Amino acid sequence: MQFKLAGYDKPIIIVEARVNGRGPFSFAVDTGASVTVISKQTAEKLGVSENASTPKRGHCCSGEFDMPLTKVDSVQVGTIKVENIQVALMDLSTISKCIGTDLEGIIGHSFMKDYRVVIDYPNNTISFEKTRAQKL
Repeated sequence: MQFKLAGYDKPIIIVEARVNGRGPFSFAVDTGASVTVISKQTAEKLGVSENASTPKRGHCCSGEFDMPLTKVDSVQVGTIKVENIQVALMDLSTISKCIGTDLEGIIGHSFMKDYRVVIDYPNNTISFEKTRAQKL
């Protein structure tokens, strides 16, 4: 699938994602994020609410944050769909301002953990591949 960069000086990979079948939404791919994130504003549009009783300390965007967790039915990027996925809800407005793109979420480890992720910068493509062992 194709991706775009937030800008030459800010090489953030942006992909289109669907949450619970709705979207597409602009999500950054962050290989260092421990959990997939949905912006609080997007969660509100989707009717997804946080579970305040399950705060989590997680790593995202080169920082550590307390992020309330919830589950959504699915997050999909291209043809890859991860169901019953735990996500964190977080205000992404500051990050959006820093990179000059309105981020609606972040694809993190909870989405990518079962895939080999191949980023091809020269061709602006990213792929999520099942490993041979997972295909059997």
